[in-house]
Amino acid sequence: MPHTTAAETDRQVRRLYHVAYRIRPIADLLTNPRATGDGVAYATARIPRALSAARRLLTLPGVADHEETPYARSFLTAAERHLNAPSTTLLRIAAAARTAAAHADTADDDLRVVVFRDIEERCRYLVNTALPEPALGRRGWSTRDRAANDTLQQWAAQWGLTNPADTPNPAAPPRTEPVPVPTVPAALSQEATDRAATRARCAAGIRCTETDCLTYGAVKVTFLPGAWLCTNCIPVVNKRLAANGFAPDAVQPDPAGTPDNARYFVHLYNGIGKGSRSVECSSPQRAQFIAETERPFNNTGYTIWISAAPRN
Repeated sequence: MPHTTAAETDRQVRRLYHVAYRIRPIADLLTNPRATGDGVAYATARIPRALSAARRLLTLPGVADHEETPYARSFLTAAERHLNAPSTTLLRIAAAARTAAAHADTADDDLRVVVFRDIEERCRYLVNTALPEPALGRRGWSTRDRAANDTLQQWAAQWGLTNPADTPNPAAPPRTEPVPVPTVPAALSQEATDRAATRARCAAGIRCTETDCLTYGAVKVTFLPGAWLCTNCIPVVNKRLAANGFAPDAVQPDPAGTPDNARYFVHLYNGIGKGSRSVECSSPQRAQFIAETERPFNNTGYTIWISAAPRN
């Protein structure tokens, strides 16, 4: 029966290879600085199951000693290393920080928005630096990076972004005393103050698109697509257009106005290169606030427009 035994061993080794090859790209999710929370959760759930299946296969006769097994094991070892690496914890924190920042933004809590976004950015930066890149002379984390990782994880725990082992008993009565806010660096505190000031300015509505006018509460106008003008700038623009041969009253407030159920879109674009994104908002105040606070590019420009289709 040696032939049958050898054939069965080869079959089990192929199964081991199948597990190893399938888990390799999944494990790579844990080395991607831009990995989403869903991606990290998927990888951290699949890798342990794959490792468990591989261990069972390795106990079968002849599999562990097969000449091709070490190659498959290298993928499994790498996956286990990624699973237990500090960068995986950082990716979990980054995902939690992004979710927390979104909730804080909905609640107009500017301090927490600034803090959580800063934590996410720092986490993803450290995940990126953890990847060795010999061509760039980078061999992974330095001593300084490891210290930064320890500090960042402590900082995230203070803000409730980690899952401590002593999870509160859900049956216990809720705490009535306010949760203390950790000490915030002066730079983040100032950024939150500036963000709150911007929110207050944008309460008046969309800002006039005339470059030398800073008036908020502008209205959508005819003739000039994408333009929002205040009452003082409409005659100024008409005068400028009339000097170039256009009708003296070409620009007027849009008769359709801005319906209560209008959908506002802020188009953010890279002013010096490729790239853009659009954000849907439910009010002109929110649209202007997004336009002034979101900076996905180094040189971000924006336009605000209204969709023809109303909100449900």
